[in-house]
Amino acid sequence: MDQLPYLERVQIQILLPFYSRIRAEIGEERAAELLREAVGEYGLAMENAVADAMPGTSLDKLRGLMPVMAGNGALTVEPLVDNENEFSMNVRECKYADFFQELGESRFGSMITCDFDPSLTQGVGDDLTFSRSQTIMKGGSQCDFCWKLG
Repeated sequence: MDQLPYLERVQIQILLPFYSRIRAEIGEERAAELLREAVGEYGLAMENAVADAMPGTSLDKLRGLMPVMAGNGALTVEPLVDNENEFSMNVRECKYADFFQELGESRFGSMITCDFDPSLTQGVGDDLTFSRSQTIMKGGSQCDFCWKLG
């Protein structure tokens, strides 16, 4: 698997101008719907490949993805629970949010980063549940992630 951190993937400069053009052509809501669908499809395909390639439980596989998601200092993480049944953390700083807030495109950023997390979870293992009550991208003080087996 390519080890390019996800932060660098989403900073590819063609995606935002393309989305802006599509949004202007077909409207905000339809463009957002199509982008979310594409992100979901990408997430499932990527994570299914990871799930097949990585050893261990679904939580082990998820833990193995964190260096890619947090690569190059993209996330400052406060670990909370890390055991055989739960993996949870608070993200205190998020360069994804910083990047998209600087562009004035937090909604777009949320769709291609934050909205990726449920697809990631489903792709890694259908025995995982995912919860998060807030994100920095959407104005929260932190991102509170919790994955559980079962």
